[in-house]
Order: sequence, then C-alpha cells, then structure tokens
Amino acid sequence: LSSPREQTKMPVKLAINGAGGRMGRRLLALAAADPEVDLVQAIEYAEHPLQGKLVREIEPEADSDVPLTNQLMPGADAVIDFSSPAGTTVIAKRAQELGIALVIGTTAKDFEWRAEIKKSSSTVPMIHAQNFSLGVNLMFKFSAMMAKALGDDFDIEIVEGHHHHKVDAPSGTGMGIADAICTGIGRDVEKDLVYGREGQVGKRTKKEIGVHALRMGSEIGLHTVYYASEFERLEFTHRASSRDVFAAGAIRASKWINGKAPGYYEMSDVLGL
Repeated sequence: LSSPREQTKMPVKLAINGAGGRMGRRLLALAAADPEVDLVQAIEYAEHPLQGKLVREIEPEADSDVPLTNQLMPGADAVIDFSSPAGTTVIAKRAQELGIALVIGTTAKDFEWRAEIKKSSSTVPMIHAQNFSLGVNLMFKFSAMMAKALGDDFDIEIVEGHHHHKVDAPSGTGMGIADAICTGIGRDVEKDLVYGREGQVGKRTKKEIGVHALRMGSEIGLHTVYYASEFERLEFTHRASSRDVFAAGAIRASKWINGKAPGYYEMSDVLGL
C-alpha cells in the first residue's frame, strides 16, 4: 500500500463565476481538461441569456455536463470570479457564508470597493489578483526595482492596451504596476498618479506617474512602463498572446489556496516570488 504522502491529492472542487464571459469560457475549457480539477459549478447572473445551458454548450472545448446556474451553492472548495464589481461583491459574501475559498480576477479602479471585498478574507482564504500570469507578476516586481534604481531623474509613464470590448480603464494590471512602483519608491497611489492629460495641465511634476489606456481591436493585454531621463529611455513591456495564460494562472491559484487558512494572499505567494 502507498503511504498517505504518495497518494494522489484529491482534485479541487471548483466553481467559476462569470462563466459566460471571455475569461469564463477559457476557465471552463482549462478546468474541464485538468485532472487536478473537478468542475462542479458554473455561475452567471440570473438574466444571462445562457442560463440553464450545459458547460459543453457554452464552451465546446469543455467536456462537462455541469449546467449554468445563478448562485454559488455548497460543495465547492474554491470559486474563481471573473465577473463585474457588483457580481464580485455578491459572490464574495456568498463564499464567505459557505466557507468557500475565493480567487478573484475582477478589477476596477475603486479603492473602497477593493477594501470592501478584502473583508471576506477574515473568514475564508482569498486571492484578489490584478493579473494571474507569471510574466506580469514578475513585471510588478521588477518595474518597482527599476524605478528605485533609476531614481528621481527618470520620469515614469505606464501605458496599457486592451481590446475594444473592455469596459474599465485603466486595467487592473496597469494599476498593479502603478501600485508596485508607488510602493517601491514611496509615491502615493491616490495622489501621484495622473490618468491621461488634456488641455493646459502645466509642467510635469517630479512625483507624478502617468497612466494611459489604449482600447483597440482584439488586443488581449499590452503593458509598457517607460522610464525616461534627459539622456536615455528604457521601455519594459509585457504582451499576452492568449487569455489562457490568465485562466491557467487562476486555476493554479485555486489549487494552491485550497485548504489554506483564512486570510488575504497574493499571487506572488502562489508563484513563490
């Protein structure tokens, strides 16, 4: 007989909120194909046109007969949420009631909303990530290191680009980069960020960091940090070539967080950064 240590770990029982969206469908496909995942629930808001459909009808790559429903129910170990701020608020409270771990990828430039969502981590384990890719999480880390090393003689500007269907700006990843840089060099994320420029804005201040959003075509995710002095310029860029990088990262996070103690965790914890 094999020892407990040698026995295969039980698959994580996974629910996906926002299952009918672009990210949700990729999560369904990857979760259904993963032997370490048991896809047990797919969730969307009550009026969603796909309500009642089977997962395989929503996403042909997902071999699953789980039906789309409108509420998180008992039985899941973790729920991955890629929905909307309002949808995340509902799912976070419901997960807290049921004792289900939360992996949240919904983003918004709303500091009060993020603080409110974070409260659920008092009773369940939670990861609320600006981005789930390894490359972007390395970008968070190294963009701050570069800003600190270059010093105040370099102006910093952040440009993010996404497809024309994206409804929020700037992106969560753009804000994650800005937050990492501000933390690294002692800037105030609420006072020193400038979102675009128009009209007679005056001379650029030493402390300001520009944040700009592009919305174009089918762009999945493009983020560049510019560091420029009087004499040289550095450009640090990450470009996603598939949404699967985010879906795979979120699924990896759901496996990692399963069984963890209540608390607020970072994607850097999952990746060991």
